[in-house]
Amino acid sequence: MRQDSVAMRDSIKQDTLSRKDKKKRNFFVRSYYFFDRIFSPPRDSSYIDVQNYNWCAEVQLTNRIEWLDLDGGSDFHFTVAPKVRTRLGPFFGWRFAFLGYNIDIKSIFLNNDDMDLGGSIYSSAFGLDLFYRRVGGNYNIRRLTVNGTDYSSLLKGEPFDGINMGMTRISFYYVTNYKRYSHQAAFSQTNRQLRSAGSLILGGAYAHNRCIIDWEQLSNTINERNNDQYNKYEGFGYMKNDEISFTAGYGYNWVFSKNWLAAGEIAGSLGYLIQNNNLRGNISNTSSDMDFLDYLDNFRRKNICFNGTLRLAILWNNGPWFAGTQGVFFYYQHGNEQITSRNILGTAYVYVGCNF
Repeated sequence: MRQDSVAMRDSIKQDTLSRKDKKKRNFFVRSYYFFDRIFSPPRDSSYIDVQNYNWCAEVQLTNRIEWLDLDGGSDFHFTVAPKVRTRLGPFFGWRFAFLGYNIDIKSIFLNNDDMDLGGSIYSSAFGLDLFYRRVGGNYNIRRLTVNGTDYSSLLKGEPFDGINMGMTRISFYYVTNYKRYSHQAAFSQTNRQLRSAGSLILGGAYAHNRCIIDWEQLSNTINERNNDQYNKYEGFGYMKNDEISFTAGYGYNWVFSKNWLAAGEIAGSLGYLIQNNNLRGNISNTSSDMDFLDYLDNFRRKNICFNGTLRLAILWNNGPWFAGTQGVFFYYQHGNEQITSRNILGTAYVYVGCNF
């Protein structure tokens, strides 16, 4: 009996050591399955068809519109907008990561300062978006008021490339009802929504923003059209800030026919700005006799930013093949002591692709 007990104990010990050795040998395999469970937790199969494809490729045609408003109160108001731009680009994804690049069709072979780069990591429960944007000009003047004088009728439609806008952004979101609502089915086409469902979406973001204006070029543009009857105006040197924001929104997927989906998502963000500005000229509302409302307004303009996002999509997806159209409208507001920047970006996508 003692020998049987010793043999059993040695066998258990041997099995334990064997399992430990197996774990050591399969570290990378175990890590893969660990992250796979995080990115793909269990979902309700009656609502979401979790497809077994690992790769995704698509071609996307993009039309973008933009509206930029710089408001300096009674001293300065400047509104510009570029012409509608059409871009064409390939996108490629592996499971959760999706990368792409758009090329301006009109300037494929030209030296262009504008650049849009984007990358995303999608999962059923959460996602991560990376955004890099640099705009070096190509604007047309829509409105211009300086020191109480309105030059809009004189300069409307005049090209102006003296604005340099930049945004580097990383944002995170969490889908609360991920078991029944698929953000991937609506906006990355890697899953299929089988029954209509909605979800609250929460998240946060960090962004670095900048705005630089060539004031000498702006003054010269006014003088050229105004017979040199305008003196040079010099506003803020540049506006740069770092933003930390929190987002809340709601998304809904409507399955109105087999393989067809209409999706909508609206979200709002409230952020805090860390300023890094080079200010010139007089700064309003800095006197010691400001009342409480003046302090509140100055605090809002200096430190608080507001964002809003609306996403709409209609698509057909039978599994291996998909096609559809999508619209994204983005409102972004930030500023400093001298000026408030309001930016509206509208983008319409038409795409066709496959999962494999």
